[in-house]
Amino acid sequence: MHNATAPLRFVVGGICHETNTYATEFTGYTPLSNFKCLIGDEVEAEYAGANHTVGGYIEGAAAAGVELVYSTVAMAWPSGTIRASAYEHLKQSVLDGIRNALPVDGVLMTPHGAGVVEGIDDLEGDLLAAVRELVGADVPIASVYDLHGQMTEQMRDHSDLTLPCRLYPHTDLGQRGVEAVELLAQTVRGAIRPVTAMHQLPMLGMVMSTEPGLPTAHVNDLCMRMSERPGVIDCSWFHGFPYADIPAPCPAVVCTTDGDLDLAQRCADEVADWIWANREAFRPRIVAPDEGVTQALAVESGLVVINENSDNPGGGAPGDATHLLRALLDAHLPPETACFVAMHDPDVAQKAQRAGVGATIEVKLGGKLGKMQGAPIVAEAYVKAVTDGRFTNLPGSMLEGVQFDLGTSCRLIIEGVDVIVISRPTQTFDHAMLLLHGIDVHTRKIVALKSSNHFRAGFQSIASAIITVDSPGLSSADVASFPRSRLAQHIWPLHDDVVRVRCEQVAHATQDV
Repeated sequence: MHNATAPLRFVVGGICHETNTYATEFTGYTPLSNFKCLIGDEVEAEYAGANHTVGGYIEGAAAAGVELVYSTVAMAWPSGTIRASAYEHLKQSVLDGIRNALPVDGVLMTPHGAGVVEGIDDLEGDLLAAVRELVGADVPIASVYDLHGQMTEQMRDHSDLTLPCRLYPHTDLGQRGVEAVELLAQTVRGAIRPVTAMHQLPMLGMVMSTEPGLPTAHVNDLCMRMSERPGVIDCSWFHGFPYADIPAPCPAVVCTTDGDLDLAQRCADEVADWIWANREAFRPRIVAPDEGVTQALAVESGLVVINENSDNPGGGAPGDATHLLRALLDAHLPPETACFVAMHDPDVAQKAQRAGVGATIEVKLGGKLGKMQGAPIVAEAYVKAVTDGRFTNLPGSMLEGVQFDLGTSCRLIIEGVDVIVISRPTQTFDHAMLLLHGIDVHTRKIVALKSSNHFRAGFQSIASAIITVDSPGLSSADVASFPRSRLAQHIWPLHDDVVRVRCEQVAHATQDV
């Protein structure tokens, strides 16, 4: 057992990628060059003070007097399946960094939960198994996940603490990071002995926010009630990630207790039973873009946000679908009524940069990265602004304080609609991207954007209405429409003859801590 008065030393490292396997056909495999790899002082410079998992680790360690050392912290924005060679390079970099940091008292991993590699369906489980082999059974491992992950038995068996965030938008990532440090310190000092059980549900993952009144919020309430039971350390759930053709793109409940595996399994089963009994409540409600614009114009006063769920770069979609922008243009709105943020089209952004502010250019905008993206917008465009694409997320938003780089970007005016065009696919979290291009959202009736739910943290307080629209796209809410060739079993709502099978109770517990 660790000396209770001695300072603790934790190593931080991992690979974070949300993999949309359906995007691979259109955008290609994700190469090593897509990943931003940080180590040592670079990690703290990037994430200190940010509402991010690693920011939470830094804050929690400072509060607990824990020394953090850093292996590789690698992250890429959602995209297609990761190249095997890229993963092997990153994996070895993470392992080498951990090896060089030894001896350590604990490991804090920085995964996503939905990583897929050529030949490996479970990036997180594969990496955790390698880390466990490296550090041994006596060194506890904690991981904070995006709730849009797939919980696997390999992830469970090679980690002591599995903590998916609870909120969507994920505004609690930093808090979960703080909790992970606290619980890992308690584990090292022998105050708790975590054991974990899980219950995976035979149903497709979902993309529903956790706002009050929704079934996802009720599941969170159930998990919190379980967490308050004597002996329970944490009860949470993964919503699953439906945009991956893998054996089990499914939700799962995970519960960790202080040495009582039967209690952990009972709690996980109880929450899972409620989800299954109420599964119909999780079906998406689809509104087409033209209908969404009509609804927005019917709102009498205030700002209306229309989010294009189906082409969310935050879910691995290309970000160049034209369905919603075309609906805005077809509405023939008065100038300065609507703005659109943002269309991923580096060719058009560079053309605007070459022409310069004040020029009028011919554009063939969007619709270039897949058959579902819609036809390009062919039009004359006035170049209102050109920027380097660098900005920082605003206070209160998802990933508050995190820096972004859109590449060369511009603001075009097309038929009276302000259109932000960017060189790197990026979902909209708040109105910082609009401010960068000189647009005050309070001067517009409609803000149309590409995001599924994370934008709500940045816009909820200033919008009088939010309307979600969906159309063909690689992050469509119609998750049942995606082809599935690799399912391990029948799942709802694709099949009627679904059989629930409970996971075997096998859980890792750190020995002799």
